[in-house]
Amino acid sequence: MRNSPRRRGGPTEFAVWGCRGSRSLLPPRSAIGNHTSCYSLRHGRDLIVLDAGRGLAALASAMGVGGGRGRVRRVLVLVGHAHLDHWEGLKDAEWFWRKGNRLEVRILGPAEAIRVIRGAFRHPSYVSLELLSVGTARHVRWGVLGPGRTRTLDGWRIRATPLRHYSGDERRRFWLEALGFQVTAPDGATVAYISDHEPTRQTRRGERALLESAHLAVYDTHFPDLRHHKHGHGSQEHAAAMARAHPGVLVLAGHHGPTLSDAQILAAYRRHRRGAPNFALAVEGATYRWNGRAFRPRSAARRGARR
Repeated sequence: MRNSPRRRGGPTEFAVWGCRGSRSLLPPRSAIGNHTSCYSLRHGRDLIVLDAGRGLAALASAMGVGGGRGRVRRVLVLVGHAHLDHWEGLKDAEWFWRKGNRLEVRILGPAEAIRVIRGAFRHPSYVSLELLSVGTARHVRWGVLGPGRTRTLDGWRIRATPLRHYSGDERRRFWLEALGFQVTAPDGATVAYISDHEPTRQTRRGERALLESAHLAVYDTHFPDLRHHKHGHGSQEHAAAMARAHPGVLVLAGHHGPTLSDAQILAAYRRHRRGAPNFALAVEGATYRWNGRAFRPRSAARRGARR
């Protein structure tokens, strides 16, 4: 994407393509989430992707690219941190395999994540995305986002905020450069992305900064309850509390734990949603459209997630 004057386009749409944490469920067996993290914001010919887990393959296949009127021409992928499950879908994206689509692809994230991803897409583990894009996409570009930085790209505004995420356990932690994002579309629709993140009292200020001017937020809810917090992940209980504290924000619980069944996810949701009508589950296939004031559901959630 290039810096340019604000363009006209249809209302911004938000969609859920992957909301399972850490691993994909194969064969698919969940009515809530089977694929690792991937969400999108689309406005006009621009597509912003929030994390590039296995859900990216479904997104890239479903979205029109190149050519005709109304099709996506520019893609910006925001990767939150270096863990494999947040970028493993890149090589499967249709953008790098469909001949002559002429798509402009840009990938941004913290320096650690960009270094790891580019290293993985290199001999001998694979081939570069630049090579995959020969004859398919127009180009692939990379960039680094630092915490506390705000970027304006082609009418979009992107703010990066540090999150608390690590590998390991309470005895030994390996800290990651992890970022949350607040993304504002050219029509003013604003989405906060807070995944992966283990909240504490010290992180509350950063979370509030992401939520205060947002209309929709995706939260890390790897665990059901506050008492489960560990490994750099949060819970439905915390996300619901933040929804109650920010009643003007539609808060979606995402990054569902890899070992949790739909019944367990739904049981936690029923426990914690009281007093938070703006708290809902992220469900793959769900889409929301901006109406100038709020994001409203455009497609119904799957039957298993409506109970």
